[in-house]
Amino acid sequence: MIKSIQQFEESGIKKLEKVIECFIKDPKDMASFVYGVRDEVIALGLDIIKETLEDCNQMLRDSAKRKRSWEVVRTDRKKLTTYLGTVCFEKTLFRNKQTGESAYLLDRIMGVESHERLTEDAEAKLLEEAVQTSYRKAGEEISLTDQVSKQTVKNKLHKLTFPQQKEEKPEKKTVELQ
Repeated sequence: MIKSIQQFEESGIKKLEKVIECFIKDPKDMASFVYGVRDEVIALGLDIIKETLEDCNQMLRDSAKRKRSWEVVRTDRKKLTTYLGTVCFEKTLFRNKQTGESAYLLDRIMGVESHERLTEDAEAKLLEEAVQTSYRKAGEEISLTDQVSKQTVKNKLHKLTFPQQKEEKPEKKTVELQ
């Protein structure tokens, strides 16, 4: 996270200063000012997420406990779509020394399925939007900077399972015969 903040301090602040300078020259263009600030803040957020995920992956690589059971196989790139946008980061594939099983331990820790491309926040936004509008619109609104196809939205919705509710049968009245 420190690197992301340092990078923002070096380049992001300069970009924000340019956005502010443009606004001061033309105060009627409030939209450009707001979008410029938004874009820089989103970029900072995505950088922080990327750096944090890669730091967690590095902790797994350096872990003495992990080294007893798992060996490093290779490093791969992964893209995850979040509500802020797409985060592209590196993660490590490990192999269990006893069983031979291969796994991305970072994915296990985060609770991400093997071929999952959406984070929980993006999926929640997708479902929220799909309930209100169309699959296409939900795919467009999933993220501030990215989108997914309407087929992806459909697939996510059709995977959902809901628990069956038990029907409560009304209590039958008993009639006593005399």
